[in-house]
Amino acid sequence: MEIEFFSRFLAALFAMVNPLAAMPVFLSLTAGSSPKAQRAMAIQAAIAAVIACFAIAIAGKWVLGVFGIAIDSFRIAGGILLFTIALTMISGARHTSSAGTEKERASQENIDNPAIYPFTIPMTVGPGTITTLIIFSEQAADSPVKMGLFATVVLIVIGLLLAALLIAPLLDRMVSQTARTVSIRIMGIILAALAVEFVITGLRGSGLIALNGI
Repeated sequence: MEIEFFSRFLAALFAMVNPLAAMPVFLSLTAGSSPKAQRAMAIQAAIAAVIACFAIAIAGKWVLGVFGIAIDSFRIAGGILLFTIALTMISGARHTSSAGTEKERASQENIDNPAIYPFTIPMTVGPGTITTLIIFSEQAADSPVKMGLFATVVLIVIGLLLAALLIAPLLDRMVSQTARTVSIRIMGIILAALAVEFVITGLRGSGLIALNGI
């Protein structure tokens, strides 16, 4: 059970953070900066992402309680959101939840240090990532082992993101656009399947469908 939780959470969070897709975004946001400044911003972004992920995991369920939102309702809504994000990954488009509006994208050009905004929030830790963190943190809440695995997955994924950002200038030249495109499509398919599971689990938990069917 713990292995299944670990693998599902790892797949979902990796698909949302998507270190390969983050590299060209990071390079475009830090264009004109020195290599030393880019490394510093990569470290800042990773630290901010870890803090944001754990803060969301700790406070997420409390926030739902304040607004009177049941976790099964959140699973359904979150699953639908993740499914729309997965569709944009499969089609090659950028979802507006992480890409931002046209006005927000225009303002990004005038930001001196984009490590926190807009790269970490909302591009890395956006609505899809927040949804994933809250759903899986709720699943891990009653198991110390799963809580440890949850923390491990967050550190692994953000560690991979940091590694990708640090070697982005070199790797961007080595990894072809085709390889990046294929990896994004595959992660989109995996995320779509997980999103469907979230919706089905939410419907079952809310009693809208029976355990073995409608």
